[in-house]
Amino acid sequence: MSQQSTNPGNPSGERHWRGYAQALLIIFVVAVALYLARAPERTELGPVSAPADAAPVVQVIVPSPAEHVLELDLTGTVTLDRKLTVVSEIEGRVVWVSADFVNGGSIQADEAIVRIDPREYELEVRSAKMAVAKAEAQVQLARRATGPDAGLVIAEAEAGLGQAEAKLALANLQLERTEISLPFDARVMSSELEVGDLVGPPDDVGKLSVLGVVYRPEALQVRVPIKVEDLDSLGSAVGRPAQVRTANATYEAGLARISSVVALESRLAKVFLKFPDNIPRTELPVPGTFAEITIFGPSRDDVFVLPEAAAREQDSVWIVRDGALRALRPETIGRSNDGWVVEAFEPGEGVVVSVIAGASEGLRVSPEPALSGQ
Repeated sequence: MSQQSTNPGNPSGERHWRGYAQALLIIFVVAVALYLARAPERTELGPVSAPADAAPVVQVIVPSPAEHVLELDLTGTVTLDRKLTVVSEIEGRVVWVSADFVNGGSIQADEAIVRIDPREYELEVRSAKMAVAKAEAQVQLARRATGPDAGLVIAEAEAGLGQAEAKLALANLQLERTEISLPFDARVMSSELEVGDLVGPPDDVGKLSVLGVVYRPEALQVRVPIKVEDLDSLGSAVGRPAQVRTANATYEAGLARISSVVALESRLAKVFLKFPDNIPRTELPVPGTFAEITIFGPSRDDVFVLPEAAAREQDSVWIVRDGALRALRPETIGRSNDGWVVEAFEPGEGVVVSVIAGASEGLRVSPEPALSGQ
């Protein structure tokens, strides 16, 4: 007889239970994924915005009235108001040239710089002297004449003597012109003259007539371009003191004259400075030298010197009054090294020197002192 054993565990039921557990786990995972997919993304929060009616902070200065001397810093160039071309009044060969008659040389007044072969002119003087002697003898003979025509004979002889004397004076003058000098101190700009060159008046020798180009130290000037408004700020400009600075030295100068026209392209006027007579001529700068210029304008009392950061459209300013912006256009005196010079005005709580976005008349602001140097 066979025996049958009974197992309380059911393998088939256990497998079914595990399948249900895995299905439930999958459903759970899918549900969590769907939930996370629908969740809002994380956002970074910026700073909390100020209320729309909050007053923006502006930087202000409170200027104080003061006395101020207007100074204009400009640049210019040393030039000449005139120069002289040296030519020979007589024709001849050059026999001597001064060592100073070269580019950069200095010439003293009445100092010989060129000599022309004088021999031909010495002969003319000698001939003219003999003609005078002959005319004098004829006058003596005429004065011995008698008769009704004696007076006429004497007059003719004396006229002949006068002509001979005039020719002698001209011959002496031509001989003097063989030694060339200038009646004033000068500096040489250019000269290429050599011994043996043929020189003379332009009509006789053409381009060979030019011996060199010189200028008087008194002809030196400093040409300075300047804005018309800056020129106006000087008031009566002629006679204003100035300082001229080159790479090698500093000079005192004075404003001597103003150009009568304004340059079409640059819209700039020009002023011309002159050096005083007490500066040694040899110490003055040469033409073409670049220079930095300071022109000293008038002194004004009760003015403000504002930084350029305060300037708005059409040279107006924003001031703060009773906590709000107010536009004001001060009277401009000029602009100098120190800043924008204006007539003093009531600044209220200060003149705005910072940038204001959306600035408008009456805008409420919160002023605070500007940083040093702003």
